[in-house]
Amino acid sequence: MKIFKTFLFAISFMSLLMGCVNLGHVTNFSKTSIEALQTYGNLSQSFTSVCTQDCELKHISNYNVYKTKCECGGNVKADSITNAIYRATVEYLHGLMAVSDKTSAKFETADLTNTLATGNYGPIKLNSEDVASYSKLTSLILRAYSGIRSRKKINSYVTEGHEPFQHLLYFLEFNLSQNLNGKLEVQKKSIQNFYFDFVHDTHLSSYERTKFAEDYFEKKATIERHQNELKLFGDLVNEVKEGHKLLLQNLDQLTDEEVKNNLAKTAQKLALGARIISQLK
Repeated sequence: MKIFKTFLFAISFMSLLMGCVNLGHVTNFSKTSIEALQTYGNLSQSFTSVCTQDCELKHISNYNVYKTKCECGGNVKADSITNAIYRATVEYLHGLMAVSDKTSAKFETADLTNTLATGNYGPIKLNSEDVASYSKLTSLILRAYSGIRSRKKINSYVTEGHEPFQHLLYFLEFNLSQNLNGKLEVQKKSIQNFYFDFVHDTHLSSYERTKFAEDYFEKKATIERHQNELKLFGDLVNEVKEGHKLLLQNLDQLTDEEVKNNLAKTAQKLALGARIISQLK
């Protein structure tokens, strides 16, 4: 009987140790991923701003200063959807911080009760997989929030959240690096066409033509800087995706030193990338 009691004590003690595993490297990965994604707020352009700029350029080209209203409703909706997707991914990471270290729990769930519907919204499209991923992830976050005092196991949180989290990150990256970047590419061409006639107008003085050329290259450089911001942000999103994949693949060996080092390296890359984007302004 004494041996049996000792055996039970050993099992209980091991369970206690397992429950107290230090997951600081997971918390740090979550924190730096949040900071990386939050550089979304530093991006200079949005669908609405590009639409407005394109509209104003058309009015200028037509020498129009009356009835200059710009119809950008679809782009406003596209920004709203992009913002919702972005917030869901950030709050998922707050949840990951919470299940790895409940003292760092910080949730903003007010916006997560909104729903998305399939359809075309200006320059973007929401399909059934996009909507389902958003619904699954927000539901998981809300459940984690309501049960955070019981410290939901990290394994089930990451396993259930991985697929919708990856999909929403893909949507966010594609939406900005492809769709919004594509609109900037069109804008760059429009500006080139706008300045072409002025630069080649022999009725203008050399000084005037030179100034038009300078203006063109300055605006072109500004657009390319905005495109570079989007590319860098896309790289960060992909780094978060890879880090979370690494986490999922090693849930049963989170205390392994190699796993810790790999997550730490990912966190360092994210922190560096976030600093670069923040310094671009």
